[in-house]
Amino acid sequence: MTRIIGIVSGKGGVGKSTVAVNLALALKKFKKSVTLVDCNLSTPHLSYYLGATDYIGTINDVLKDKLDIQSALYNYNGIRYLPASVKFEDLIGVELTKFKKHLSKLEKSTDFIILDASPGLGKEALFVMDASREILFVTTPFVPMIGDVIRCKEVLKQFDEKKMSILLNMVTYGTHELKKEVVEELTGLPVLGEIPHDNNVMQSLVMRYPLLEYKPNSLASISFMRVASLLTEKDYEIPMKVKWHKWFTTIKNILLPNEIRMSNKAEDVKRELLSNF
Repeated sequence: MTRIIGIVSGKGGVGKSTVAVNLALALKKFKKSVTLVDCNLSTPHLSYYLGATDYIGTINDVLKDKLDIQSALYNYNGIRYLPASVKFEDLIGVELTKFKKHLSKLEKSTDFIILDASPGLGKEALFVMDASREILFVTTPFVPMIGDVIRCKEVLKQFDEKKMSILLNMVTYGTHELKKEVVEELTGLPVLGEIPHDNNVMQSLVMRYPLLEYKPNSLASISFMRVASLLTEKDYEIPMKVKWHKWFTTIKNILLPNEIRMSNKAEDVKRELLSNF
């Protein structure tokens, strides 16, 4: 059965689109056929991340029944990609309720469908949650963002039961961040992986070239490959430089005298969540 994974976040700015693009490319490297769909109709970004400008149709055309979804797919280096229109007028007449029906036409021809959702809990995000079989929450390791994940998880109760997990992004392993184990305890969800903060990510965005192709041996690229290996249940040996980076950075941050320290006791964080939300 095709795995339909919604890449979801409680707010913008946590790297959700970066994750969607690079995870799709990582899955392809494990010999999986992948279809990537830009479901952020209001503020679409995936075309920019891919440096793609020559597509022939958009998800907007599909949702208006102007174009069959198979005909709207664009090939990008081995993955199939369905962009969203950047034109504001193309939002008029879009029928979000038709998305799930159109998406079903792709299932026989691909192993993974990656849906890059709109941030938050608006209509665009909800139709992705409904259409997905699995939800991957992208978040940074801070209390407000983890609170957003908890809220999204509560909203998902209105849909059919779905497999849910978390991907921690832009991790610096600082004492001001929540640890993986605490995030799991607070949310009741497994953390699938951690993507370390990597300056190459911003450089790849400026270059309009996905990180996994721009710097395939960077720390973040290797971490994306690790996540893809877990999703595909394929062996992948993490290079020692990644392990050393996490160990060295963690020790350095602990010894750094002026860094703000975040309590990683779940009870303390729960109190902070309750006081803020």
